[in-house]
Amino acid sequence: MQLLQRFRQLRYQKPLGIRLLAAILLYSSAITLIATGTQLWLDYRYELSAIDERLLQIESSSLNSLANSLWEISPAQIQVQLDGLLQLPDVRYLEITSPFNDFYVAGNKPTTDSIERHYPLEHYDAGRGSIPVGQLTLILSLDEVYRRLADKVLVILASQGIKTFLVSIFILTLFHRLITQHLGSMATYARRLKLDHLDTPLTLKRNAKHKDDELSQVVDAMNNMRRSMLHDMSKREDAERSLAKLNTELEQRVIDRTKELKERNQELHDTLATLRSTQQQLVESEKMAALGGLVAGVAHEINTPIGIGFTAASYLADQANLYQQHNPDDPLANTAVESSQLICQNLERAAQLINAFKRVSVDQSSEQCRRFDLIQYLDEVLLSLKPRLKQCKPDIVINAPKHFIIDSYPGCYYQIFTNMILNSLIHGFEDRPGGVITIDVKPHTDRLIIDYRDNGVGIPDDWLRKVFEPFMTTKRNEGCSGLGMHIAFNLVSQLLQGHIYCLANAEGAHFRLDLPVILNKVLPKPLTTEKKPAATQAVSGIDTSLPGNT
Repeated sequence: MQLLQRFRQLRYQKPLGIRLLAAILLYSSAITLIATGTQLWLDYRYELSAIDERLLQIESSSLNSLANSLWEISPAQIQVQLDGLLQLPDVRYLEITSPFNDFYVAGNKPTTDSIERHYPLEHYDAGRGSIPVGQLTLILSLDEVYRRLADKVLVILASQGIKTFLVSIFILTLFHRLITQHLGSMATYARRLKLDHLDTPLTLKRNAKHKDDELSQVVDAMNNMRRSMLHDMSKREDAERSLAKLNTELEQRVIDRTKELKERNQELHDTLATLRSTQQQLVESEKMAALGGLVAGVAHEINTPIGIGFTAASYLADQANLYQQHNPDDPLANTAVESSQLICQNLERAAQLINAFKRVSVDQSSEQCRRFDLIQYLDEVLLSLKPRLKQCKPDIVINAPKHFIIDSYPGCYYQIFTNMILNSLIHGFEDRPGGVITIDVKPHTDRLIIDYRDNGVGIPDDWLRKVFEPFMTTKRNEGCSGLGMHIAFNLVSQLLQGHIYCLANAEGAHFRLDLPVILNKVLPKPLTTEKKPAATQAVSGIDTSLPGNT
């Protein structure tokens, strides 16, 4: 009765201790039950492992002897072996069957929980390998295992229960002495703690040997918190000022870095423009040197003999006409008149070709942007190429308006179309007759679309991207260097301010030029360079080895 009253008093005075005791008892009981169950499970697993070891022992030591006895057809020996295995712990029933309807048994089948195993019996023969001779059925009872476990349950529960209760009482007393009473003091101090009473520290009445435990750490933490609260407002103001200053500095850094980045980008753009201008000047300088030698050679080597020949032929025609007037029946006079007239006509035709060539050469060398009729200029280009077209005799069709005036560089158009036509002759038609070249000129507002097609051997798909690369050719073994389409690409993209594409085509080659009708600006005239020797001069910068048609 007194014990019950004491318990009620403690329940109201020290509720944390009573709850701690109840929790300790509850969780200790649960842990006891779990520990007991775990111990029983471990014992059960141990018993099963012992059974597995016996099975492994039977498998390793008895299966071969039973198989040999079955192979030798020895029933007495087999029964003796089965009876011996029946003496092992927990073994209750053994049975052997064979494909020859032999049946051997030892023991009785249990009616409770048991473990049943089946083992094939095989006889090893050196000539035929493993030969199945039967099957062993082994049944082990778990009754003894359960009995041994039941004996342990009561002992484990009783010992664990008593130990748990005693430990709980000891823990409760120790917890009250070391923790609970000091927690009350800290709770009282925390309730009294205010911003205007931060100068009084928290102290506990404890022995000196307990000053380094967790409660001391909590007390020190609360005192540190109290001290930190005194400086919190000032620190927060300092942090706000520092943050505002840092934000200002960061904004200024971003502005400075952005300005620096823009300056660097502008420098890069200026450098790139300078490099492109330098490249263009180098290419144009090489072309100018070659064209200068070409015009000088044509004027000296062709015009002079043609002029002398035309003078001589004219004089011969006059003398032949005069002689024919005096001797109208002389056949030699008639022949001389006809021959001199034929010579004059062909020399005059050659002079026209040279004049057309000189005109496009002058346009090409001067590179002056002017207004001209593109269709008429294409006819002049074809006229200048007529000697080269005599062997192949391609059918060149120009689908365009009757007149089309553009403001551009005529020499560039001459060089581009000469490149493509010669490439079609050499690579597309391979200098064989029967080829067809189609040039479609289509105005489109302020742009000009030119489609160049031939019906040659065509361009493989893997060459469509490489056709404008320098030194690309399919006739390198014939002395070709392959620079023409690279120069054409530079002329279109840089000087003419347009685009050139090599398009896939099922039959022959297909090039498309997208050019402006009127250039936006006139590029500066290329710098002149020193004239090359005659041995290195090229006709209009054209390389007839281009892979325009492979």
